[in-house]
Amino acid sequence: MAQSSSSPSLGSDEKRSDATDPGDNLGERTDAVEAFLQVAQRLTAVDDMQWADVMDDYRLLAVNVALRRQLESMRAAVVLARQDLGHLSVAFVRASLEDVMYLGFFGKLALEDSQRLFRAMGDWDAARSLLAQRAYVGDEVMAQLWYTPDFLNAVQLKRDEVRVELRAIKAQYRWPGGDLPTSAWIAEQAGERDLYDYLHAATSRALHFSAGEIIRRGWGHPAGKMTTASAAFQAHLAAFALDQLVRLFGETWQASEPLFENAAIGTDDSLTFADMEPVLNRLTALGKVPLVHASEWNLTPDGPLGN
Repeated sequence: MAQSSSSPSLGSDEKRSDATDPGDNLGERTDAVEAFLQVAQRLTAVDDMQWADVMDDYRLLAVNVALRRQLESMRAAVVLARQDLGHLSVAFVRASLEDVMYLGFFGKLALEDSQRLFRAMGDWDAARSLLAQRAYVGDEVMAQLWYTPDFLNAVQLKRDEVRVELRAIKAQYRWPGGDLPTSAWIAEQAGERDLYDYLHAATSRALHFSAGEIIRRGWGHPAGKMTTASAAFQAHLAAFALDQLVRLFGETWQASEPLFENAAIGTDDSLTFADMEPVLNRLTALGKVPLVHASEWNLTPDGPLGN
């Protein structure tokens, strides 16, 4: 059904696939992010840690993993963009966002409190994954994978103990919901609620089934056809992912910097601001890429489409 030109377009069948999009400069942005990545790899050289250091502070492992993964995500996003698959990189943004939130949260805790919660959350995730595998494939297959029934039963007991520990910690911090703190609560504690509200739900749609995202991916044409492969929209998503991965890397770097030494994060001493400035200026000149582009609502510089 056609919609009045005075109303915002919500239906995918009314969006025009020929709208202008900031993804038009995707090639230039891809080149700029690749240049930034080369500098970032010199600024943030991720090496192997000392086991004893990690046992004393699990945040060190989190920092090491987060920065390595984000460097790899930027590199993957550049590769995907050059293969016209950059829109898939939006999935990487969610992990980088949560790095900012969780590292900011754990960084504000006293070391003893951080260790207790981090270990409990880690043990819970590990036990839950292993026991889910057991439930799915059965003990016979698990035995072929070297897991004995006695070992698995011990993990079951451990999971129950960890649940008790998590509930005690929950009572201490009073987070809402289940045994684990919610992402919204973590963001609030880390002072990142605005960033969470902007990115978290949107990046979830890139990972999970979402009616809204499915509708968003459908673009109409005056000839009456529908496409889920709008080149302009895919370029916009790719540009958005590249932009956010750079910005979130910067925020993660700042949140992690106090722990760099023991987290085995080094810097190329020959790197100077003169090396970084042209790259940063290049990215700044490209500007921010919005999560939702006006063309998704059939808005143009001259007003609503069809006026």
